[in-house]
Amino acid sequence: MLGDLQELKASHYFDLIDEDDNGLVDARDFELRADRMAEARNVHDPEARAELRDRVMTWWEHLCALADIDDDDRVTREEWETYWEALQASVNQAEAENSRTLQSLERAARGTFQAMNTTDTPHVTEEEYAEWLQAWGMPESKAAFDQLDRDGTGVLTEQDLVQAVKEFYLSNDPQAPGNVLYGELPR
Repeated sequence: MLGDLQELKASHYFDLIDEDDNGLVDARDFELRADRMAEARNVHDPEARAELRDRVMTWWEHLCALADIDDDDRVTREEWETYWEALQASVNQAEAENSRTLQSLERAARGTFQAMNTTDTPHVTEEEYAEWLQAWGMPESKAAFDQLDRDGTGVLTEQDLVQAVKEFYLSNDPQAPGNVLYGELPR
């Protein structure tokens, strides 16, 4: 069972992913997300746009495989909530270090890091994070970036993102920095 904060994050994230606001998450939402990311980053080269779209669509394929219970290539809000509950239950039932769910979240976090990192450096800058939030339709948030930047270095490392993704999906602690991964949560 999800805590209140986890339910809020799950709902917030579903609403962000549902790019066309039709109450479903499907491949079209991820195509629109890829286009929005390309626009936020001023990516006009067709090959670079195609590469970005491929990365985003891989993310959809992973999510669809996990959350689409009835195999209709779309995820309803009910399926989404079931997916989040299953994530929580899986982590609670398994030893944290050996959990396949945690390993899956870590892979997702590394993918998130790569999606944010437009300069192929070992870190994500505040500007890259702001562009990423913009692609999600969220306002730039220095406060969110500062929370995610746990060591105050002015950049986010892959490990920062791994921790943030775990907290976003799994934590019910209102003080967990990862709660703001996708910008400030609605109140």
